[in-house]
Amino acid sequence: MKTNFSLLLYMKKPKNYQSGPAPIYLRITVQDERSEVTTGRECEPARWNTHAGRAIRTNESIKCLSG
Repeated sequence: MKTNFSLLLYMKKPKNYQSGPAPIYLRITVQDERSEVTTGRECEPARWNTHAGRAIRTNESIKCLSG
């Protein structure tokens, strides 16, 4: 039996967002069933590459984002 799944990292700004870092979420899709969970990490929206689903590495704090 073949199972399809996908992973997507994205930023989700709160409704009352003014400025500062926004939380990063992970969406897991297995056979058209979605589940979203927060990664517990935050990133500045200006430093987030939406198409790649990752932070743009320009300084040491972004390099430390992964762990």
